[in-house]
Amino acid sequence: MLSGKQFVEKLEQDNEALFRASELQIKHYYENVTDKDELVDNFTGRMVNERMNMEEISREISALPAGTDPEKLVLLSKQAHDEAKHFQFVREVVEYLTGKQLDMQKAVESHQERLHQKGAALIKKYDCNSNPLMLALYQLLAEGRAARNWAMMAETIEDKFISSRYAKIAKDEKFHASIGRMELEKLCNTQEAQDEINSVINEFRKDLFAITSSKTGTVKESVELMKTYA
Repeated sequence: MLSGKQFVEKLEQDNEALFRASELQIKHYYENVTDKDELVDNFTGRMVNERMNMEEISREISALPAGTDPEKLVLLSKQAHDEAKHFQFVREVVEYLTGKQLDMQKAVESHQERLHQKGAALIKKYDCNSNPLMLALYQLLAEGRAARNWAMMAETIEDKFISSRYAKIAKDEKFHASIGRMELEKLCNTQEAQDEINSVINEFRKDLFAITSSKTGTVKESVELMKTYA
């Protein structure tokens, strides 16, 4: 059996195909999108997802037992705070593009039927709020992918107002992934825990790729990379 650290190192190596596939689609989409309304809708969806992340992590914090390690509380609270900042950053971008104040209620309602296409929706699918192992996996996998996606957006989008905010989000998401890494190294020290991760990891990766594809469309090279998880 691998140690917890070795197991997580292998997970990260195996995540690379997903992360690269997602980056390629992000790059292709933002290099080619020309319709401002489409771009506003795309960013509005990302804004709603950041709000969902904030809400879900906050629920996780409130449900933690009284004996929870204070360091874990601090890290998760920082993540919830970061997600709130990201929500604000993307809202600023949307208002910058439209030139008017955003009607938040209308914006959230406009994406209500597409909530299943948000990364944060996987918190519920994989029972992350009641399963610490799945929450840590979500942080490593979903937040790690998000870090790479936001960084690619910051690199691809030429507008400095937008790219500077997205670079800040990418930095935070990388930190969130590190929280998951540290927690998984602690939790994955038994064969049972490693088997539980292995039973869902490829489906989790495919779900995240499908979510990216719903926003950007697919490119051939990305589809080929994802065959790694067939």
